[in-house]
Order: sequence, then C-alpha cells, then structure tokens
Amino acid sequence: MSISSTPALLVSLLTFFAIPMLKAEMRGWTNSFGKTIQAELVDVSGDEAVLNMGGKNFVVPIAGLSSADQKFIKDWQKSAPMDTAQSPAVEANWDGPWPKTISVDVSQSIEILKEDESSGEYVYASDHYEFICDVKLNTSVVKRFSLLFEATNQFCRELPLGMIKPFREERHKIHLFETREAYVKAGGPPSSAGVYISRGGEGDILVPLTSLGVKKVGSNYSVDYDKENSTLSHEIAHQLTDKEYFQMGARGWFSEGMAEYIAESGYRSGKFNVNDLSKLKAAVTAYGEDGQGGKALGEEFSAPDLQDFMTQSYQSFVEDSRLNYGLGALVVYYYFHMDGDRDAANIKTFLKALKGGKKVPEVFEPLLAGRSWEEMEADITKNWRSRGVKINFR
Repeated sequence: MSISSTPALLVSLLTFFAIPMLKAEMRGWTNSFGKTIQAELVDVSGDEAVLNMGGKNFVVPIAGLSSADQKFIKDWQKSAPMDTAQSPAVEANWDGPWPKTISVDVSQSIEILKEDESSGEYVYASDHYEFICDVKLNTSVVKRFSLLFEATNQFCRELPLGMIKPFREERHKIHLFETREAYVKAGGPPSSAGVYISRGGEGDILVPLTSLGVKKVGSNYSVDYDKENSTLSHEIAHQLTDKEYFQMGARGWFSEGMAEYIAESGYRSGKFNVNDLSKLKAAVTAYGEDGQGGKALGEEFSAPDLQDFMTQSYQSFVEDSRLNYGLGALVVYYYFHMDGDRDAANIKTFLKALKGGKKVPEVFEPLLAGRSWEEMEADITKNWRSRGVKINFR
C-alpha cells in the first residue's frame, strides 16, 4: 500500500495516538513509488509503521518504504524506552487461577509528588501510577478515581496470561487535563474519553478529568460517583499489555479484544466482576450498559472469514472498528472460557509463541490445535450460539 493512498486511522477511544510531548523527529518518508511526505514516526508493530502527518495517523508497510527509512525505523526502535517485559526479575503469571472478581484497597493513600502553581503542574501518586495534572486536586479526589487505574492493574496482574508490564517498579504515567479543550490541544482525539500513546512498546495515557467524573464545585473539585468511566480500562489495559501481544497475528483481534474483555467486566468502585458476561454481551450486541458505548452488532450478525479477520492489518482492523472490536471481544472470550477444556490452554500457548518470536502463520498453530480454520469457526459459532449470539462467518 502506498503512502499516498493510505487512509487515516479511525481515531477514537480505542486507538493509539501521538501527542507533541512524545514526538519523534519530523522527516521525509519515501515509498516505493518515489512519493515523499513529511511525517513523524510514532509507533512500530511487526511489519507496519505508524506515521503521524498533520495530526492524523497512517499505517504503512515497512517493506514499502525506502532503505533509508527502514534503517531509521530500526534505529528508532533501538532507542525506544527499555521494555520491562524483558526484565528477568519478574516471574510471568501463567499458572494462576482465572480471576472471578478483582478488588483493590479503597483505603490506599495518595502521595503528593509536586504542587507547583507557577508551572501549573501537580503530580500525585498511587501505588502504581503517577497522575500529572494541570490543576490542583484534593488527595481524596485522586484517591477516588485512582481506584479504576489500580483495579485495572490488578486485573492484568491476576490474568494468567504471562504479562510482565503490570509488575513494573516504575509507576505508569497518566496525564490529566482540567478541560476537554486542554486535552484536545495536547493531542487527545476530540470525541474520546481518553487515549493511550505508544512508542516502541511503552507509553502514557491522556485523560480529561471529566472522563473520571471529576467536576468543579466552586473553587474545588469533587467526584461524581455516578459517572465512573469504566471504558477507560480499555486504554489502561493497552498501557499494561506486553509489546509482544501487539505483533502481527495478535495486534487487532487479540490486543483490542482483550482490552474490551477487561473494560466490559462489570467495574464499580474499585471492583471488577469478571464473571459478568452480560455486560460484555450487551456491549457487543446492543448499545452497551445504559445505552452507551456498545457496538450494536445484534444477537445475529455476519463476520469475516476468521483467518482473514485474525491476519488483517491494524489499519484494516480499525477501519471497521464497530464490527472488529466487537468480534474481537467475542473471539477473545471464546479462547479464555470456551475453547478446548475451557482452561485457556490454547491461547496461553499462542501467547508464549509470540513471546518466543513465532510469526504468522506458524504462530496460529496453538490456537488451531489440529483443527482447520473452518472447524475453529464452527466451534466459536457453536459456543456463542449457546449463549444467545449467532455469528455467521463468511
């Protein structure tokens, strides 16, 4: 695919985005047709690079770029922040029990790291996060909304999927903005509740305070307890996901499907109900809880060929985000809870293969487990039909 014909990524709550504070250098990029554009490199996944031009992201195949561009990408990857997933000090969780409920200590303390009125920077910390804000907040307010971040971190720790990033010693960075205008000015997509920004497998999250239920009352701020935005867990999950799980063969259906699985697990006040299938089902088939945020695919819908779905480029995946995010959530749930002996053994072996450097198509062998693609489609269809959702694979 040439750069000149590459459409913009669909920028939403559920996508990666670039912001000025994390920019690489602006430079010329040339494709195989000799077409050159000025853009910034913001992410690399497998055989694809994400370039930012004029505030919009474009996904391009690395093989279609000039040799000088390909060398730049390799050097850029080498200079990216070290991935804590490579740290031998943390033992991956592969064998723990599948969590049924997740909860965190609601009495956790909040540390004030910085309150600088002259610079307009205020930094607060919970156990695993730094919240960098442009307004001063009471620690009780930070304590309240930090529960969502800490609970999502605990969720990723307890999932027996071998992820290391949730266990990193360095706190994850969250940038908070008093107004949506300030959030958008910093690079946040206008219609989004928050966004994860990635560079070489590491990244921060941007969130407007309104998405956390924080509102101004007089000269102070309080939390609206009825407006907890659990969809932010999707972005938090991206920040905690090991970079190998964003490789070709997993980026898209698995990386987004797992984030949807976490976000739709019935969060409330520092707790996730992982057994609450009804919320995930509603998010995919209808308009979501309280009629908001759902994919509205219906209880019967047509789906692409499974092999094509799981091997499509990320650009293609986000171009039909409603279908692909919804189907990704159902397929991930299937591998977690329905496949084989319902012990997630096949998906774990698939993820281990990704960490071991396996590539498409060999990396799919653990998921197929001796089945043809058509047989696996039939098994997914059978299991979801028993739960009231009919998927018609093409």
